[in-house]
Amino acid sequence: MKKFTVLVALALLAATGTSYAVTCSTDNVPGATLLVPYFQVSGSAAAGAIAPGGVDTLVAITNVSEWGAIAHVTIWNKQSAAVLDFNVPMTGFDVAFFSMRDVLNGNLNVNPNTQVLQAKTGDDPCQDDDFIGNDQDLFTRFENPDSGDFNDSIGFYATPAFSGNFRNRVLDSLDESPAYSSLGTRPANDVDNPACGIGASDGVFTSSFSGYVTIDVVNYCTNFFPNQSTFYTNDAIATMGWDDNWGPNVLMGDVFFIDPAAAGGNISGDAAISLEFDVRLENTDVWADSDNKTFYGRYGQQFDDAAGPAPSDYWFLGDGREPLGTAYAFRYLNDAAAGLTTWAVIWRSDRWDADDDSDDETVIIANNLCDKSSNATGNKMTANGRQISVSTWDNDENQNQQTGGGPSGDEPIDVYTNVWWESNRILVTGNGDLNPAGFKGGWTRLTFNRNYSPLYHQAHVSVQHTAPGAFVSVGHDATLIDHQFLCPAGFPFAEPGNIAYGTAVE
Repeated sequence: MKKFTVLVALALLAATGTSYAVTCSTDNVPGATLLVPYFQVSGSAAAGAIAPGGVDTLVAITNVSEWGAIAHVTIWNKQSAAVLDFNVPMTGFDVAFFSMRDVLNGNLNVNPNTQVLQAKTGDDPCQDDDFIGNDQDLFTRFENPDSGDFNDSIGFYATPAFSGNFRNRVLDSLDESPAYSSLGTRPANDVDNPACGIGASDGVFTSSFSGYVTIDVVNYCTNFFPNQSTFYTNDAIATMGWDDNWGPNVLMGDVFFIDPAAAGGNISGDAAISLEFDVRLENTDVWADSDNKTFYGRYGQQFDDAAGPAPSDYWFLGDGREPLGTAYAFRYLNDAAAGLTTWAVIWRSDRWDADDDSDDETVIIANNLCDKSSNATGNKMTANGRQISVSTWDNDENQNQQTGGGPSGDEPIDVYTNVWWESNRILVTGNGDLNPAGFKGGWTRLTFNRNYSPLYHQAHVSVQHTAPGAFVSVGHDATLIDHQFLCPAGFPFAEPGNIAYGTAVE
């Protein structure tokens, strides 16, 4: 705990500064949803739990508001299939933190002051109406209107919360290969990935588990995932009704990636990606017909979101979360012999069709990459112009080969390649797909071209660097370069103010 507290303190010092909240613009402010774009846990799970000592990811969440709140944590695999969720009640100004290794081992009581049974009644905190209201020690806004979900949704969990076949399904859904470098050869799917509906769990795992995490402010405890309609139609996701608390943008987060290896180990940290709620991002009652681009917008294609059973003060159509961008730039280090190494953490989402015509509504459309056909050679993900566009320069403005610098440099050249999953950690150092000329240092621009519709494609890129010396490393966000404002043109904000480089293919 002391080590974690020191790490959090260092991260907060690095992030100190004045923040100005501008919805639909990248900024480090409290949000209604937090995104942890990638996590990794390594270690043998053969003995019934993932053994300590390997790579781990630590996450801290803070409620910066006076009202209590419930953080609904969802763990997704790298293909964006939801695997596991749990509820974390938080009082006002509360902090909770967890190790992803502990969570995957079934330790879900990450906030022990609130995740306890009530002494007098034995009630679960999520099912006790004494916690309904708007105050520092009250975290439930209104009672879950779905009686079945109410009875199943808890905030205090057994330890471990799951074992046996359930545990096997969780781990088998997450045991994809970790960091990779080849962008030209698609990794094979697991033959047993239960969250994707691929095979049954065999209880045999690799030694690495990875994916990403979303943390949503919710009105009540729920077992529904953010890709399920009831999460929105019953207004589980927090949107309206929080006016006296200045809205549901109350969470900030920190993420630490820890590799304790004696040789080459590193620790890097960064803020979790904050996604703000804005009432102006409300969708139509037929969510699929909306012109608003939002973070969870692709799931609105599955259902209509109209007035539901929640109290009317909390009615809202859709998720109202700001989207992410589609083009990023970062500097890289490329000298493994000198110990200078760079990784790129890339998260992306889209709706995936299985043909080359995004206007053909008869083809299979998926909100994840579970189906191998969604990535097959020849479809839109691998078709030129629909892949990721990469431009890489050295420190003297050259591309592809070193021919001498100069104030003008070379004409920008785009290389089209692929990022295969929705959550990725890619080794940049020595990567010929990203840096064909093998420059020792410079910068790279990544543009994520749409697969289906400009309303659904979005991405985020962050960077991890290491250098010689024990645990010498740093992590930070890449620079957004496609637009200053990421919402549709009709949104009542100023015109985009950034350079035009990297605007995704329409």
